Amino acid sequence: MRIMAKKFVETLAICAAAMLPALAYAAETPAPPAPSEQPPYTRSEALKSIMNPHEQINDEGYVLWATCSICHQNTPDPAKEKSIRDVKLRFADDLTQICYRCHVVKMHPAGEMAQLTLTDVRSIPNHLSAPPKNIYENMRIIQKDLPTIMPVEPATGRITCATCHNPHERGVLYGRADYGADSRFRLRSAGLDICQYCHRK
Repeated sequence: MRIMAKKFVETLAICAAAMLPALAYAAETPAPPAPSEQPPYTRSEALKSIMNPHEQINDEGYVLWATCSICHQNTPDPAKEKSIRDVKLRFADDLTQICYRCHVVKMHPAGEMAQLTLTDVRSIPNHLSAPPKNIYENMRIIQKDLPTIMPVEPATGRITCATCHNPHERGVLYGRADYGADSRFRLRSAGLDICQYCHRK
């Protein structure tokens, strides 16, 4: 028992001796400045510093192909892979999971934000499902009338976030796939009432 106590005291002495230079350095180092109430950056600067999957073109106009791998399993070739059926996306069995990784508050008509704009939220059907035949027909008609696409989930035929919102930055894709890419909320309606695309009056 005495041998163990002696070794314990020796170990403590060695640790204390090892810490002395660090304690001396800490005493010489000035205290950090008191934190200010405002951070030294704006919220928009902070958001730009993280990898944003929607910022796909740099300031010089070149496509940032590495950004594609956030949502895609590989870097798609727009010349060969022309539709949602041709590309390999992450969470292929539920494409909305790609969006929910960053967009945690569902800004969808059937999501949490609906209560702010609609009176009876309970009457809103879940939009993220396979549309009924008449809605699907309206989607097909609008794609004839306007230069846009309204892709559905290839495996299930369900409406996804990307059915109404263009996830790509303007200039990454071309033609119909580019429509609405620079509009507010990246709506594929490019400023028109997107609800009327499916719910025609």
